[in-house]
Amino acid sequence: MRFYLPLAVLALTVRPGLAQTPVASDLAQAAQLTQEKKYQSAFEVLDKADPKNQLPEVLLAKEKLLLDNYLISLNFQGFGLRNLKPTETVEQLRGKEGDYSMHLLNLPLELNRLQRKYPANYALSKGLGDYWYAVLSCGCGEQDKSEEQKLDLVLRYYNAAHAHGQADYSSYFGVGYAQLLRDQPAAASVAFEKSVALKADYPNSHYNLAYALWLLKKSAEGLPHATTAYDLYAAEPRRQADAARLLGMLYEQQQKPVEAKVAYQQSLALNPTDYPSIRGLLGLAVAAHSAEAASWATRLYQLNPADDQMFNDIMDIYQTNNQWAEAEAFFSSQLSTAPKEAVPQGLLHFYVAILNMQLKRPQQARPHFLAAKKQLTTVMKPDNPALQLIEKGLAESK
Repeated sequence: MRFYLPLAVLALTVRPGLAQTPVASDLAQAAQLTQEKKYQSAFEVLDKADPKNQLPEVLLAKEKLLLDNYLISLNFQGFGLRNLKPTETVEQLRGKEGDYSMHLLNLPLELNRLQRKYPANYALSKGLGDYWYAVLSCGCGEQDKSEEQKLDLVLRYYNAAHAHGQADYSSYFGVGYAQLLRDQPAAASVAFEKSVALKADYPNSHYNLAYALWLLKKSAEGLPHATTAYDLYAAEPRRQADAARLLGMLYEQQQKPVEAKVAYQQSLALNPTDYPSIRGLLGLAVAAHSAEAASWATRLYQLNPADDQMFNDIMDIYQTNNQWAEAEAFFSSQLSTAPKEAVPQGLLHFYVAILNMQLKRPQQARPHFLAAKKQLTTVMKPDNPALQLIEKGLAESK
């Protein structure tokens, strides 16, 4: 299940205390250039104002400009910027080849240095939280640190900033995101609620709050937030599809299959290959003993006939509803049209064999075990558990 991260959404701002100062003028100019998508020009203004990174306000403005608008990065120590055309976006260009101006800036080093100099400036703590959250969410920097270490840093710096009045909707979102990764949905839901309170029209906070509430089995509380996320994602079909699927999950948790089916179908209308929505519709159909079950199973199977997880999911759904014969009939129906490569052939025969054994039909299972062995021994290591199960099945089906 995916959960969403914020994109570049904050503009550079000028603190009231800097009004009528040269630095305030530079920050204002950089903010205007950023609004015009002239990111390289904006950085030049900031770097000219504070080339040695001595001013917290300017360094934090540089950080936000770089993290929000970089097009390429070098281990999050170098950031490529460019002035964009009005029709171009950072999201479209990020990670693609192009002509960029590269800016080297060790953000944690510089922010920590200023924090030691200005220990009461907790905006710097928030800046460090922003940096480590960006590293964590993109997975593209600070490779010498584990995910757990990065989570520690996100929470340490954001919590310190929040304790001293330095918070916004994105920092509360970052805390919630980190807590979700730590399987702490209750704490995450509190953080997402604070994010929603500060920016009610930010869809990612509503979506992730609804997901955390689903994990907590609080579907009635989650439904309004999933609905809000769905509405706010109107311009983003893939994300709107995810929100519709989440609505389906919440309705299913409430044991409302009719509403769940409608929501899953809305998701597929926006993203026809959405695996979890197809799986959800298969689960509803099997539970209802619907004639549609086989067609949903076929649709799920055809997404990737070489995916072992898909086989497991289909089998688990039928097993949960004690429909072993129906599962065997479905997999057997795919034998004549399955791709001829070793993995899809081997897995299909393997699951047909397993299901026949479950149905106490060892003689029908044996040829499928033999076919599975022939195919899978060409692509699996000898100690693979599947091969061990095949040998066990062959011994029991003599």
